[in-house]
Amino acid sequence: LIGQRATFGLIALDLVKKNDNLIILTADVSTSAGLDRFRKTDPSNYVDVGIAEQNLIGVAAGLASENFKVFTTTFAPFQTLRCCEQIKVNLGYMKHNIIMVGLASGLALGTLGFTHASIEELGILRSIPNLTIVSPSDSLELVKTLDATVKIDKPCYVRLTGTSNNPIVNKNDYNFEIGKSIELKTGDDLTIFCNGPLVYNCLEASKILASKMGFL
Repeated sequence: LIGQRATFGLIALDLVKKNDNLIILTADVSTSAGLDRFRKTDPSNYVDVGIAEQNLIGVAAGLASENFKVFTTTFAPFQTLRCCEQIKVNLGYMKHNIIMVGLASGLALGTLGFTHASIEELGILRSIPNLTIVSPSDSLELVKTLDATVKIDKPCYVRLTGTSNNPIVNKNDYNFEIGKSIELKTGDDLTIFCNGPLVYNCLEASKILASKMGFL
């Protein structure tokens, strides 16, 4: 298994073949974002602005205004809260087509301290208009998410979390549409809504409820 960050780097190699105007901007996180190979094979489609997240969004907005398909990526708390005003203006109000990829959100990097934990960015970004937020459940759904966000031509935030060995939730192919739910298990007693890697935990919880309490 590979995690969502490594998957992002692999899918970027495929996306740039389909979209020669695609550019990925990072804030000094090439290795952490799984982009080392992309940086070497497609250097003209890769820009590292350094540890300057507000500039990351500003540069991305300039490129988007010239009709480039732009991804930005760094660790989730710095991708979102450190440059919140720039996101509000350039994505929320000006509607620049920028896809932000927040790495290791939630408590995935809790070992590095509270500065690297990102649990509040969802609430803050949801208050910004015209911003689509997607939290894929596993690496396979991330593939579908990235393909979909490139096609919709809207400002997006893709929230990556979990560890490098996150289980695959749905090994069968399925139709993925942003804003639509996917039913993984049917039943009559209880409905659980979830997103991100916690989908797997919810499926495991449903098995416990079924075996110990007879829930369907």
